[in-house]
Amino acid sequence: MQFNQFYRGDGPVISFEVFPPQTDEGTTRLLDRLPRLKELGPSFITVTYGALGSTQSRTTRIASTIKNKLGFETAHHLTCVGAGPKEIERLLERIAGEGIDNIVALRGDPPRGSEEFRPVPGGYRYACDLVAHIRRFGNFGIAVAGYPEKHLEAPDFQTDLGHLKNKVEAGADLVITQLFYDNRLFFRFVEHCREQGIDKPIVPGLLPILSVGQIKRITGMCGATLPAPLLEQLENAGADEDEVHRIGVEHTARQAVELLESGVAGIHFYVLNRYFHIAEIMEAIRPALKERATSRVKA
Repeated sequence: MQFNQFYRGDGPVISFEVFPPQTDEGTTRLLDRLPRLKELGPSFITVTYGALGSTQSRTTRIASTIKNKLGFETAHHLTCVGAGPKEIERLLERIAGEGIDNIVALRGDPPRGSEEFRPVPGGYRYACDLVAHIRRFGNFGIAVAGYPEKHLEAPDFQTDLGHLKNKVEAGADLVITQLFYDNRLFFRFVEHCREQGIDKPIVPGLLPILSVGQIKRITGMCGATLPAPLLEQLENAGADEDEVHRIGVEHTARQAVELLESGVAGIHFYVLNRYFHIAEIMEAIRPALKERATSRVKA
């Protein structure tokens, strides 16, 4: 089942994202946890891609397990990093051979130790080129990334919107956003996208806060901002892990409910291979999900 089939109806579509651990032990723990994540009711689970690293093959293994052992839909991430067109073609053949129907196509980050993205000789510099290659290969649903606060490397917001439009015009079916903690940023982003003629579903990506250090590090790396009141709450919690957990879960749940009430096509949760925090969030948003379902039936 491809992305455009998921988002054909009124929604909302809930999806999760996991990443391939770097060790066999971590991979085993994730594989054991996947059935429990499935029970929370997402429509599909995406698996990130460790380009150039040892996790590359684990991405395919985990995505294949989700699709072929759990009988559940998945999406395999793919990047331009470290792969030219021929290698990408082989990767696409391998992914298709596992029965996986969807790909999240990304340019990818520069390899560790590099400040600038450099394609391999003959490789792709931009995600839109990767999208076009996947579309030529055929038979995949394609999602791309959108940045409510612009990509960290983009000179300005308008330029970044132009890059997103290029990806959509190259063949993307779906836009999943980078994490954000102020819904006003998402609503503004969607408005600007529509003004640019980007008409594909735009799905907000939400990352629950697990620790103060973690979220400062992640937002610093990707250029996302933390609203001052939220940051103050977290800093006041200090080393109280239970309080930080409560703040993180409650904030993400409030974000999700407001987004659902606004009529978003779905929500994509970056679950960081955890279970309990996303289980609490899903429980908190059940009434909003039921309300959307009820409204859809009445309509």
